[in-house]
Amino acid sequence: MFRGRISLALIAMVSSLIISGCVSAPPPQATPTPTATPAPTATPAPAATPIPYSVEVLSAPATAAAGQSFTVSWRVNSPVQETINNTAVYYGPDSKSGNLTLTSYPSWTTPQSGTIPNNFSANITISKTGIFYFRAHAIIDGANYWSAEKMINITIPTITSVTATPTVTVTSYPGYY
Repeated sequence: MFRGRISLALIAMVSSLIISGCVSAPPPQATPTPTATPAPTATPAPAATPIPYSVEVLSAPATAAAGQSFTVSWRVNSPVQETINNTAVYYGPDSKSGNLTLTSYPSWTTPQSGTIPNNFSANITISKTGIFYFRAHAIIDGANYWSAEKMINITIPTITSVTATPTVTVTSYPGYY
């Protein structure tokens, strides 16, 4: 019986240690997860501001006679001085809009070159009558720049007639009245 008490005491003690060990053991600590530091983001460089080139018609007549020369002047604008190899006036009997190309109009003046910003001019002779449309154009750094479209009315040339007035010369002769 003594042996039974010792066994019982031992069992009670082991059970108590097991139970107390389960109860008093600190909870396992979570292993800290390292937080990722966000990588610095590159600030995009500001987009290059395009250079504001432009082409504008400065003067042109509203009407001209068929077969007679008239002058168109235009300006190629640039914020910096540079040389261009091609600026001209393109014209034809049909209005053009949208994406223009060098073949949009059937006729053009002789291309000019020069330093811009600058004014240019060209003489145009159109032999047919009717409304014609035109634009000034320049190629700058490989890009096409067009003015707003303008129009001119080509009319029938006026015919001026010259009427000669006969001149009478009176000569007096001595002795005749």
